[in-house]
Amino acid sequence: MTIDKETEPLISDSKSYGSTSQESLTDQDLLNENKPINYKDDVKTEELTVYWYRWYICLIFAVQGLLQGAVWNTWSPIDDSAEAAIGFTKSDTELLTNWGPISFIISMPFYMWLLQIKGLRLTVVSGAFLVAIATGLRCLPLPNHILQYVIHVAQFLNGIAGCPVMAVPPMLSNVWFPPAERITATGITTLFNYFGTGAAYIIGPLFVSEPPNSTLNISCFNVSKHSLPANSSCFEIFKIRHEIQDVMYLEFGLAAANFIAMMIFFPKKPPTPPSVSASKARMSLMSGILSLRHHKQYLVVAFVTSIIFGTWGGWTGVMAIILKPLNVKQNESDFIGFMMTLIGCASGMFVGWFTDRLKGRMKTMLSFLFIVSFLAFLYFVLLCLPSVNVDPFKPGKAEIWTTMIILGISINAAVPLGMELAADSAYPVSEATSTSVLVWFYNICSFVFLIGLKVSSDVTFANYLLLGCFGVGFIALFFGTKEINHRLALDAGDDLS
Repeated sequence: MTIDKETEPLISDSKSYGSTSQESLTDQDLLNENKPINYKDDVKTEELTVYWYRWYICLIFAVQGLLQGAVWNTWSPIDDSAEAAIGFTKSDTELLTNWGPISFIISMPFYMWLLQIKGLRLTVVSGAFLVAIATGLRCLPLPNHILQYVIHVAQFLNGIAGCPVMAVPPMLSNVWFPPAERITATGITTLFNYFGTGAAYIIGPLFVSEPPNSTLNISCFNVSKHSLPANSSCFEIFKIRHEIQDVMYLEFGLAAANFIAMMIFFPKKPPTPPSVSASKARMSLMSGILSLRHHKQYLVVAFVTSIIFGTWGGWTGVMAIILKPLNVKQNESDFIGFMMTLIGCASGMFVGWFTDRLKGRMKTMLSFLFIVSFLAFLYFVLLCLPSVNVDPFKPGKAEIWTTMIILGISINAAVPLGMELAADSAYPVSEATSTSVLVWFYNICSFVFLIGLKVSSDVTFANYLLLGCFGVGFIALFFGTKEINHRLALDAGDDLS
């Protein structure tokens, strides 16, 4: 069914659709993956409408993801400055980063329930509120020894806000967007979070100065600024502290403005659905969770994307350490990370748009991106081996940059495709349930990877582990799944399974 008209009605929830009581498809239909489902009899003639402000909904949620990612990655790019001005140690900075996956793993089951039962508005707005509160806490005029603990609390709250940021995109795109725009919308709302994480590598060093060598091992925490001699090195410390405060104020202002905008206008759903599949009921939360364990297609997709995206997320967190033997300094490593994310996110949105035109070919595109990632990372591993010191495997700047950019493009572009493929594979399980389980496993894999780095004394094993994940993931996806597009078939009124 083609939707070519946009209207502008008042927001109203008076018309109910998409409840969690599944009527047209049973649990047995889901369990029997090989049994074709005839969707033609399920399609009913009803008004399907798309609204122009769906792009506003998409954009404001994407901004929330960008802010949450930037706040999460505030401290790693300025760790030396934070150590001098606030008193953080290297282990403090690592813990501030780890609060993200820790709080996510703890709170994701609650947000899975909230998204399934209460819908988009309460889930998303509560996440925006947490980001605003977290950034506001960091602005409190407190002594450093107290502020340090408050910042840890803020990082934990911001990590909880990552639950809706990561779990909502496939559901939002299904509720608000027609089939020809679903992957595009999922790409935008997902990748802005990644862009925020990458942008922090530029925001921090841009606004906050690095401490000069003269300030090393100097404590200015109990010193009044007005009692310092004119040539005191503590002036530099106070200057850095003021610069960090400016970043805190800026991020709080943006987070508060985004929260207020969502409070004013962020509907639970449009008055009428944009597609047939969006209008159909989904399984209840518990039924959906229990059904997922029997759904082989979803389990393979969840396994593949979790080990690849989770391990990649952990690997990028220690990328500076891995690149250091290749004569890549901290500042250059941060810039590589930023450019990887920037170009990768832009390319990912284009790949999402392009895949929307290749109806029903998500598995093909995802397999292609994974094999590109595998080959690019294999080349990087060879660059890291001192024993392979012949052209074209000498680790020059051009080789390192080219490899990292290719990886940024292929992996970032694969993230929204993996989410959409999982949602389609799990139908009629709700997108809220299938995606929440998926991203929960992402973060578990990332956290386990980081714990493994703590235990191991040689971080280069991370290269071999990630390379193995790429290889195993591609093989499992290519040979263990098939092109099953339940929602697309329902929207087209055809039997595509």
